[in-house]
Amino acid sequence: MQLQDITKILDLQGVSVTKIDVDAPGEVRIWLKPTNYKQKCPCCASRQTIRNGKDGYRQIRHLPMCDKICILIVPKIRLKCKSCEATFAYTYDFVAGKQRYTKAFKAFIYELSIGSTVQHTAEITKTPYSTAEQFFKEIVQSLAPVTEAYAQKRAQKSAKLILGIDDFAIRKGHNYNTGIHDLRGESLLCVIEGRTLPELKAYMSKNPQIAALDPFAIVMDLARGYHSFSAEYFPNAIRVADRFHVNKYIIEALNEVRRRVGKNLAPKARLSLNRHKHLLNKRKDTLSQEQHKQLKSLLGFSDDLKAVYNLKEQLADWYDCSPNYPSASASFQLWLKKGRDLGIPEVIDALKTFQNWQPEILNYHLCRFTNGIVEGRNGKIKSLQRRRFFAQNRTYYESLIILECNKEISQLQFSLFVS
Repeated sequence: MQLQDITKILDLQGVSVTKIDVDAPGEVRIWLKPTNYKQKCPCCASRQTIRNGKDGYRQIRHLPMCDKICILIVPKIRLKCKSCEATFAYTYDFVAGKQRYTKAFKAFIYELSIGSTVQHTAEITKTPYSTAEQFFKEIVQSLAPVTEAYAQKRAQKSAKLILGIDDFAIRKGHNYNTGIHDLRGESLLCVIEGRTLPELKAYMSKNPQIAALDPFAIVMDLARGYHSFSAEYFPNAIRVADRFHVNKYIIEALNEVRRRVGKNLAPKARLSLNRHKHLLNKRKDTLSQEQHKQLKSLLGFSDDLKAVYNLKEQLADWYDCSPNYPSASASFQLWLKKGRDLGIPEVIDALKTFQNWQPEILNYHLCRFTNGIVEGRNGKIKSLQRRRFFAQNRTYYESLIILECNKEISQLQFSLFVS
């Protein structure tokens, strides 16, 4: 292969290959020289510069070549400005001054580490761990602010912005964060430390760009703090109770009835009920023929169990089949009445929540969005926390989450960053 072909493969601007050495085990050493020795003076910006000697060579790590470590060897060239007589070093576009790794290699480290760990990346690239970690953090902390700003700017321009608000745990039962999401744009707008109303207010006072959003609707669970927060900062938005959080209340009532019924069954029947209890939580239309038979057997153990299961299915049908808000409102009242008429203590207790949150539950039929995508992102965040061993630096921790939950935007910004 000709040297000019190697130059094209390397795709490095402003240099050409003069020599290649493959004798060193596991390494490819490539000598380069500049194609143009003229550079702008950093002091006066003049282009009237001349060469003023050479101070040896720099060895720079580049992307792997044929599964071997690639070392670029470039001359250290001194230049002198004719106008102001300042002397300065020749700079190469593909590597920062006094650096031993190319910009492309740093980007390569970042891409490998995104779905893995820095430790694994360091091992497969034969790079010191501290060096790989430094490159990864450097790019993360550069990309995260522009990614977050881009997502927020896009949300501000959205014609019908739908926000999703939910918390996720740093340490379950102790420390929590809150995420505000653009459901229509499928992006995470910000991460707020804490989930209480005072903590949310403190964040909004420091981040007016979030307070300036004008959402059409906000989807959230039934936490009072989130609804009070939304009513104060986004008073014109429709507050929608997330249907999957609402469903949990009737499913929990169903499970309480199952536990009560199981205590009075024979050991074999109790074992069957516990073994196939997951069938009670599933939608009936998602079950296989064999599972339908097992479900029929379970519901035969108790009339109460069968009645609550049917009530749960009717709620799912109400969500899916109500054609408009007035029809949904009338149907919901009938559903509440059916539940109360059952006279089952567990159901009566659960229906208090449905009664108290009627407007927010009914608003689903004004804006048919859920926080399903938010729950998916929360799962990504949990996985991220395990991979990164719960990053102690708060800024770095938030940056990782922003990039993990906005992959489409971060990839766009990364391509601009690399170029």
